[in-house]
Parts: sequence; structure tokens; C-alpha cells
Amino acid sequence: MKPHFRINRLLKPGPYRMEEVFADIRFCPVLGEIFADEREIDRVVSEITVSISDKPHVMFVDNHDGTITIGMAYLQEASDEFLYLDIIHELCHVKQHLQGLDLYDRSKSYVDRETEIEAYRITVREAHRIGLNDEEICHYLQVPWISPEEHRRLATRMGVENGLRAEGDSS
Repeated sequence: MKPHFRINRLLKPGPYRMEEVFADIRFCPVLGEIFADEREIDRVVSEITVSISDKPHVMFVDNHDGTITIGMAYLQEASDEFLYLDIIHELCHVKQHLQGLDLYDRSKSYVDRETEIEAYRITVREAHRIGLNDEEICHYLQVPWISPEEHRRLATRMGVENGLRAEGDSS
């Protein structure tokens, strides 16, 4: 099952309301796992800005104000599934930001940060729910800023290590 999720890929660089980029975000059931209630979901969807950047970003949350930044090329080229999973992942970080957590604790490796572990757990559950298999999820978890060893560690921690073998990983 692919997510029935509309994404506006035609936007130019600049700030947007969440629903201008992800029209159906408010109706994603997984938001109930992230936020306390409908009121909090409504507040986040209406108040958090999505900034489209012409820089080579993927997607991230600004730890100062909760803005979600998306690289324009990534918005235009990434699969629907990966964009959907990324916005869910980043909304987990928005929640963490609202709780006052440090999203970028440099004292730990990216894959060992509690904020990343929590966000990936929710995202991986959602990936399974929309029908991705372990190999596809492992591919999703393979981000450019982590090493192959960190990727293996993250996949194992998320319970999708079988996907590593399907990808041809020799470990």
C-alpha cells in the first residue's frame, strides 16, 4: 500500500504553510502517535513553517524555531514514500523541539541520539504500515551523513537488518 498523500513538488524556494507542501498531512493517522491530541496536531500543522531551499538539503528541522527545511531538488526528485516518511520523521523532531530537546546533540553519533532513535522507530513502523519491506526500509535508512557501520547499527536497532542482506551487505 502506497501512501495516499499529495505533495506539491512545484514550489519555488521560500517559506510555506505545511499544508501548501503536504496537503494531506493533517489526516495522517501516524500523527496520533507523535502528538498528544488533535489540538496539538492542528497547532503544529498551522504554525510550523516549511521552507523550500535551493541548497542541496534533504530535510531537517531547525532547532531554534522548529522550521522544517526541504531541499528543492529533493522535493522534486525523491519518491513519494521517502518524502512521506521524511516529513513524518521531521514531525517527530518538531515534537521533540517543542519539548525543549536538543535535536543535534554532537556528543553522540547521529544513529545513537535518543531523538533520532525515537523518530526512526515511529518512521519505520509507518514504513511497514504503508507496505515497505525491510530492504526498502534499509535503503530509506541509508543517508549520506552516516557510515556503512552506522547504517548497519541503525538497521539492526530498528529491526530491519534482514533488509541489509537483501541489499547485498556482507556483514
